[in-house]
Amino acid sequence: MSKTPHQYYTDVIGKSFDEDGVYGCQCVDGFKHFCRTQLGLKLGTICNPTGYATSIWDNYEKLGLNKYFDKVAPNQMVDGDWAIWAMGSRSCPKSHVAMFRKDNGNGTGVFLGQNQLGHPEFTQCNIYYDGLRGGLRPKIYEAAPTPSAEYINIPPTIELRNIYRVDTKKQFNVI
Repeated sequence: MSKTPHQYYTDVIGKSFDEDGVYGCQCVDGFKHFCRTQLGLKLGTICNPTGYATSIWDNYEKLGLNKYFDKVAPNQMVDGDWAIWAMGSRSCPKSHVAMFRKDNGNGTGVFLGQNQLGHPEFTQCNIYYDGLRGGLRPKIYEAAPTPSAEYINIPPTIELRNIYRVDTKKQFNVI
């Protein structure tokens, strides 16, 4: 089991999983993979009646997901929450489910998921929020600290083995 959302990312990025043997590696299979490997929850059919990921949101309690996840509003998602889009959205016209990583501040967020960008494997990409129904927050991460909304891009000149203090101007100073 991965201890953090980032650890799950490193475990799955570039890999694909067909958890149910239906239609190859779909976004729903990515969610099922997370549930099986991280929660010990093996899910069967979860997309009735639509056949699409949006049904996960509608069947939340019926599927028993309330034991493992809490529903959160789209504007309250944090790293590791599983976002679910309704059908007809700009980025996900047939709905979608993917792990939220961070907000870009421009109406999009970074999401980890399968069957994105035309690739069956797990990729991480920017997706618009429109049509987003909400997020499912895994209860396994409740004890983990909430990540800061502040992110730092580390320049390639930084030696990662050193310890740095980041000042208010986002400059790196060796300690």
